[in-house]
Amino acid sequence: MFYSCKKDQTISADTSLSEIKVPDGFTWESSRDISFKVTIADNRFQEDIHVIAIYSADGGLITKGAASLTKPFESKAYVPGTVNEVYVVRTAPDNSSTSQKVRLNSDRVTLTLSAPLVQAVSSLNNTLNAATGSPDCTTGCTQTVTLTKNYETVSVSEGKTVCVNGSNKSFDVQFGSGGGTLRICGANLTVLELANNRINDPSAIIITAEASVVIDEKKSTNFNQNNNTLENYGQLTIEGGINLAGKLKNNGVLTVNGEYSTETQTSPVTEHTNNGTLIVNGLLDVGSNSLFYNNGSVRTTDLRLFNHATFVNNCKLLVTNEYDHSTLMKNYGYIKVEKEVFVNGSSELALYNGSMISTRDIKINGTIKGYDAGSLFKVSNETELTGAGELAGNFSYCDANGLEKNNGTIEHTVSLNCNLYIPVSGCNAEGNGSAPVKDTDGDGVLDNIDDYPHDATRAFNNYYPSGGVDDGATVLFEDMWPVKGDYDMNDVVMSYQLKVITNAANKVVELSGTYNLNARGGVFENGFGIEFPVSRSLVSNVKGAVLEEGQDKAVLILFMNMQNELMYMNTRPADPFSPVKTYTISFSVSNGPSLNEFGLGEYNPFIWDRGKGRSYEVHLPGHAPTSLGDPKLFGSGHDASNPAKGQYYVTAEGFPWAISVPMKNLPYPLEGKDIGTAYLKLSQWVVSGGVNFNDWYSNRASGYRNDSNFYKTGDK
Repeated sequence: MFYSCKKDQTISADTSLSEIKVPDGFTWESSRDISFKVTIADNRFQEDIHVIAIYSADGGLITKGAASLTKPFESKAYVPGTVNEVYVVRTAPDNSSTSQKVRLNSDRVTLTLSAPLVQAVSSLNNTLNAATGSPDCTTGCTQTVTLTKNYETVSVSEGKTVCVNGSNKSFDVQFGSGGGTLRICGANLTVLELANNRINDPSAIIITAEASVVIDEKKSTNFNQNNNTLENYGQLTIEGGINLAGKLKNNGVLTVNGEYSTETQTSPVTEHTNNGTLIVNGLLDVGSNSLFYNNGSVRTTDLRLFNHATFVNNCKLLVTNEYDHSTLMKNYGYIKVEKEVFVNGSSELALYNGSMISTRDIKINGTIKGYDAGSLFKVSNETELTGAGELAGNFSYCDANGLEKNNGTIEHTVSLNCNLYIPVSGCNAEGNGSAPVKDTDGDGVLDNIDDYPHDATRAFNNYYPSGGVDDGATVLFEDMWPVKGDYDMNDVVMSYQLKVITNAANKVVELSGTYNLNARGGVFENGFGIEFPVSRSLVSNVKGAVLEEGQDKAVLILFMNMQNELMYMNTRPADPFSPVKTYTISFSVSNGPSLNEFGLGEYNPFIWDRGKGRSYEVHLPGHAPTSLGDPKLFGSGHDASNPAKGQYYVTAEGFPWAISVPMKNLPYPLEGKDIGTAYLKLSQWVVSGGVNFNDWYSNRASGYRNDSNFYKTGDK
């Protein structure tokens, strides 16, 4: 290859993969191994088993298993590079469930879970914020004012920070040109007037942890410019209501007597976060395009959510009268409405992670949707489901009297019963049902969280790729090794998904999987197999494949000659289409490795050309040959494998003979079309070392694919 014309690595839409320069050490992996270790520090249940489940942000299961006080849950999973954060969900032996979001900033996640993750937030958050988050009036002050009499005016301008001390005094505040920060540290102080606060310059009011303040303008307080910030770490009372744009952060106790309105603001968007206790004696009105995050406790007389607002409830929300819903609510905690909920058209009321919503009456014109089976919507009196209303997703809907008026849509995945157990917690004082304690098979895992409640030898399903039973991956091969191919990557195209079954001790006991031969664009008599990371002697009861002789590890052969599997190649439009060939495999493991040792990944798929001989194996880059592969072939042709450096199946320029992608039934190129001219961001992903366009295979936006270079069948 010649790179003189590509020194600047300029990539155009017609740049083929073979034209680029591969960075040194590039692995061609669209996923990476993440090691998880979750330790239990909750001694309420002694050595009883907690179940740990780790999900991607879209709800796809990554890995699951058991943990206890002395035995952490450990697992290694091959996670797509597009996944940047996960949710760790712990189900305790009393069936209570908690979750925690974790950023994937490295290849190792280590987490300790105490009792419980979700706690009564008011006193806890006040203590934490007072100790660590609140500023004071001894540092960072441009000017310090100590109030000695009533009705003084404190002026804030030119970006200064004015700190106010004193006690039992009333004063006025005036924001001037250039804005600034008013920091109040005194006790029993009353702000009588906030003057000229509608300037566009950034203005902030901060109530420190030791302060107690009343804003009493005898009218609704306006602090509603887009650059305004209100932070409360102490005790703040606002008389007459407040209109507030910009940013609010409440880490203490905030009481609003009157209407609390989040003013509509698009740049920057209005964003309010409650980490402490918020009490609204009136209407809490969340305006259009506003974001509201409740991580603590909110109590309001009425609640109204406007179009295009988003409310995320992570703990406790109490509405003593009515809740008028016209937008998106994401409920991860507990919502209690004393009277009636109105779910208006084109809105979604969503339940996640064992959450609960409880009300007396409800009228549904929009959608209530559950994102997991552990959440509950409870109605004590009357449900009216209109023709436009919908119950969707996976959750339990409980109306003890039945759905009195049902003219809408109820998906079959919604459970209409009141039996779901929701534990009492610091966020949810109501709960529901009785804790199940049944463990039929005696393996220590409760029936409701045991994937095999009647089989003590099995407990948990884990999948690769992560996500669940409908996900999959695709591996694509060039079959000319050790000579370079044409990089259409369609000589053998296999899509697949694997299920790894573990017991209550997180030991691998069984593996099953489905492989699909989508295309055989090569001309050789290629066979296909997979090497698994377990000794051959520990594997038995093999179904759907042949356990190959002469191997140290378990190697399953699915077919010996692809020419006998598909009549046509499925790579050339002029040829007829051969139906995809499916292979269902399984095997048992005795005295197997732990899930952490076995891992969840693609393992070691490979092909070989029967005409050349069984030793001519072709693997993914970085994967060693099986015991039957011939290492003496390394370095022949264009191969530049160097086992001493862990370098396998790449050319001297760094190009592979196979790639694996975490996407089911990945579209593949036409015969003779370089894959880089079909997936237009693939070359840029490679040149960047995997940093840019890591969604090159899944993104369907303009500029990502050249559809004319893909093979298509009549039903694609």
